[in-house]
Amino acid sequence: MTSRQRRGRLVIFLALALVGAGGASSASDAAPDGPDLGVTMLRMGGDRRAIITPGQTVSLSIGVSNMGGNAAAHNSVLTVVIPAGMKLKQSRPAPDRTEPGKSGEDLVWSLGTVPAAAFPHLFELDLEAASDLKRGAQLAGTATVTTSDRNLTEGNTRRAFNFLVENAAADLVVQSSLDGVPFSVDDPVDFAAGIINLGTVSASACVLKMTVPAKASFKWSDPWPSDNSGNVVTWRLGDIAPAKSHSVKVRIVLDSILRLAAYGFAPRLGNLNFKFDASTTTNQFNPANGHLEITRYPEPAGSNVTVSLNVIGAEHPAELPIGKDVTYEIMYGNFGNALGSKVSLSLTLPDGLALVDAQPPATSSSKSDNSGSAIFSWNLGDLAVGQSGIVKSKVHVTSVGPHGSLVKAKISAAGKDVPSREKTAYSLRYAAKR
Repeated sequence: MTSRQRRGRLVIFLALALVGAGGASSASDAAPDGPDLGVTMLRMGGDRRAIITPGQTVSLSIGVSNMGGNAAAHNSVLTVVIPAGMKLKQSRPAPDRTEPGKSGEDLVWSLGTVPAAAFPHLFELDLEAASDLKRGAQLAGTATVTTSDRNLTEGNTRRAFNFLVENAAADLVVQSSLDGVPFSVDDPVDFAAGIINLGTVSASACVLKMTVPAKASFKWSDPWPSDNSGNVVTWRLGDIAPAKSHSVKVRIVLDSILRLAAYGFAPRLGNLNFKFDASTTTNQFNPANGHLEITRYPEPAGSNVTVSLNVIGAEHPAELPIGKDVTYEIMYGNFGNALGSKVSLSLTLPDGLALVDAQPPATSSSKSDNSGSAIFSWNLGDLAVGQSGIVKSKVHVTSVGPHGSLVKAKISAAGKDVPSREKTAYSLRYAAKR
């Protein structure tokens, strides 16, 4: 017998053993039998929001399924309650009967037997809102499926739909990513700007204008602007349907004089204010939503890793308790506009202070040739923009010199890192009075 045959017989033996030992599972371990009728509902079309205007027609897609059931559902019935203020224009398929409801009318479909594991059976309804509805009115209806059997999950058998009545108007809102992208004096600034129509009707002949401040220049966009006069850039975006948007990609560059100010070699020249304005020939709810201003200050390109120190466990500020433990919290982060690569962090402890534990543990340790201080280092790897963290170092205080104990934390990054005074943090503390 070959080794492959032996392995095959072993697999068969183990399978038979499992069946004999526990394969005949008890009825309590098996999934319960029964149908699991469920109903789903979706507003059809491009606008899925729960708002409607007087006289508007909305289409609903209602699905009835038994996908989770392991038994058929008998005498199944779908009932859709149409609220007052709405009427049925068309149904696909048509209901078997219509009954008067408490506030409107009820549409009823007799589904008969829905087989086990049945995929959704779809019903599409076109509902028209009354033309005299007032803004703020709410129209609430339901879709419910029932069966003469005990359904496994009753919570899935009913869905509600609610519509809020709004006037017919557009509502243009300006959006831009300019406030969240790197605003560097060294590289072009790329961002997006656009318009979304949160109104209830299509906004016709939409126009987006961007006013560029002095010391900034427009260079490129996709699509190209229809007009670029002085410091105003204009895009004609055409019609925008309800709940739809249109955006453009934009590139600007900053004046070279701002570079000196960003790096601290010249006085700060002030913030740069960008203005965005949207307009349409269609009546709007609130035209003020079409105005947006974003203020930015030029910044150097690159990472900007920083560090700070905090001491926990001392009863009084500026003191260290001799013979006890304190915790030095080293807080670090990258607050630049580029990845901080190969970030390294260190903690220098003078004589009299001994590291007991660190979380996370230090990567390496050494002694200073000049002072004899202990230096503990952490290789933090790469830090994404905005990423930060804390290293907690538990330190035992054996002694404190007459001039105090000076603890130093230092951080650095490879590549282009913005120079600042926050690369090093100090904590000078004196012996606590007994």
